[in-house]
Amino acid sequence: LSAAAREQDRYLDRIVVRDGARVHILPVEKLDYAEAQDDYIGLKSEGKTYLKAQTLASLAAALDPKRFLRVHRSYVLNLDRLARLELYAKNSHVAVLRDGVKIPISREGHARLREILGE
Repeated sequence: LSAAAREQDRYLDRIVVRDGARVHILPVEKLDYAEAQDDYIGLKSEGKTYLKAQTLASLAAALDPKRFLRVHRSYVLNLDRLARLELYAKNSHVAVLRDGVKIPISREGHARLREILGE
């Protein structure tokens, strides 16, 4: 319902995460990546991980596709945090973020990433 209520070209500015009695508000520009974790997503931001009950597909649809890309079935990456791409194994790549974190990239994700980066 929230996706239907959102304007056509409007994407999330912030993500609200409930943690018991606390509510964390994460600006999307500070989100490094999101990772699927069973029935939750792990949101990595400023060295911390926040868990939220949501699907990765619904989060990816709510984020600006010019800034965020689903590079693997379990990962959505903030393109602003990307430092470089490395070959991991034959036909397998990893994205290395500015803080040194390595995220696997699927073949389809690599093709989409190359298209966005203009390679």
